[in-house]
Amino acid sequence: MVDSVRLAETLTARFRVALKADAQEISDSKVACVRATDISAPNGFVVRVTSSWRSVEAEFVPDSFAGQLIRSMGSSDELVRHAFAKVAQALVSMGGRVWLRINQTAVTDFEVLPAAPWKTFELRVHRMSAAETEGPGAVLLAASEVAAACLALVLALLPLEDDDAAAHALFESGLPEGARTRVEVNRYERNPVNRAVCIASHGALCCVCDQDFGRTYGILGAGYIEVHHLVPVSRMGAGYVVDPVRDLVPLCANCHAMVHRRDPPVPITELKAILANARGH
Repeated sequence: MVDSVRLAETLTARFRVALKADAQEISDSKVACVRATDISAPNGFVVRVTSSWRSVEAEFVPDSFAGQLIRSMGSSDELVRHAFAKVAQALVSMGGRVWLRINQTAVTDFEVLPAAPWKTFELRVHRMSAAETEGPGAVLLAASEVAAACLALVLALLPLEDDDAAAHALFESGLPEGARTRVEVNRYERNPVNRAVCIASHGALCCVCDQDFGRTYGILGAGYIEVHHLVPVSRMGAGYVVDPVRDLVPLCANCHAMVHRRDPPVPITELKAILANARGH
């Protein structure tokens, strides 16, 4: 079985969003789940991960009072929906299978999501894997990649406020009297989603010097890496949608600092050449 605590730690490092383990029992068997701590039960969701000897699957499982959250996802604007499609397409290109149903209807074209209101949102991400035959470390890695893909798609649709300092309160109707619950979703930024997809595509190691923090620091550094925009954010026009695979690359802190020693930033190929020359290669 996938270790829920280790899974939550790995995904927290990758997304920089607070997640916690939330193990559940299904048919007398424990399954690994992670929950976003900023959206408390029963108004939020878990990502549930199951692993078999030939595949790994992650599923979005809404809480019993997550209706307002789902309606908010369905009210997302065209720019957000286009970003969601980019993320989904990137995941499929990396060998994942995305199964999506909204309002009981299968969605096969991620660029054309149903109009609001959304009453139901069902999402599963599946990938073939032989990790179960390779030991717990391989199982955790495979589970992390699939869970990250599922979580990235969900976070891509969560509503945002332009001003993070102002809390965006969502209230769920139908809660017991006196239990009106505030759900803050504005804290989720677009960049954690793009960051996670970038790392899933390129790996959590520096694309210049090959630094792997997990290899160096163990669980403390697992999944940690910085992400660099190849197109400077200051030069992105209004409405620009970041392609997390083509527009972003993972860099360690040292290489990221060196890239920004110039304006415009040093191209990745040039920095690789500078490093190779300094090492005498």
